[in-house]
Amino acid sequence: MTPSTMLAKTLSPRARLWLKRAGVLFFYLALWAVLARAVDQPLLLPSPTAVLTRLVSLLPTPQSALSLLYTLGRTLWAYLLGIGAAILLCAASCRFSLADALISPLLSAVRATPVTSFIVLALVWLSSARVPVLTGFLMTLPVVYSALTGAVRGIDPKLHEMAKLYGFGALGTLRHVIVPAVLPAFVQSCLASIGLCWKAVVAAEVIGVPKMAVGSRLYESKIYLETDSLLAWTLTIVLLSVALEALLRRLARRVLEVRHE
Repeated sequence: MTPSTMLAKTLSPRARLWLKRAGVLFFYLALWAVLARAVDQPLLLPSPTAVLTRLVSLLPTPQSALSLLYTLGRTLWAYLLGIGAAILLCAASCRFSLADALISPLLSAVRATPVTSFIVLALVWLSSARVPVLTGFLMTLPVVYSALTGAVRGIDPKLHEMAKLYGFGALGTLRHVIVPAVLPAFVQSCLASIGLCWKAVVAAEVIGVPKMAVGSRLYESKIYLETDSLLAWTLTIVLLSVALEALLRRLARRVLEVRHE
């Protein structure tokens, strides 16, 4: 038995998972460094060291901190608006057939339309600071709405009959029948839409270029051919997206655990 095999067996599953992720990260950083050295053109592909150095110098500045805060705020606002609207529209669609006939085609069109089309069109009507919120909202709404309506319509009719038999009433049926049935699908749709919302907000910022935004910093880096800054901001976007999803996943797991207690 090799020392590496013995070490792997002594580690916990969680430690082995983190070790594996660290190995994958090291592999791609090494590959990036090799490619940067082979190209030998920092304007085209700066080294990982140059990008990380630029990242460390960028983030502590007031402009960068405000850009991050504004983009996170827009994303959170768009995300919560999308979830809230999805819940209301789902309730209307499941209660009234006319509402479903009106809402479903509209949201299908939203899902099929490219994000850039919404952004360019919205810039005609709204300020550049509001377009990212609208774009993130439109990316979140259809995902959560589809999951909720599918889950509600998939509830066994016998459960509704049982609720009537025991005299639950509207609120009791909502609490004891509908919420437990739709909660897993709702949680999964929220997890799936946070990344879409974040990327849509940043994309709208790149096109609209509001004063304080991560997307604006990306655009400026591209205009001034600062490839190290461009990759540093891109890395920041990726890391924040992963952090948001991890935070939301932890919160969702906690909600489901409390629900089952």
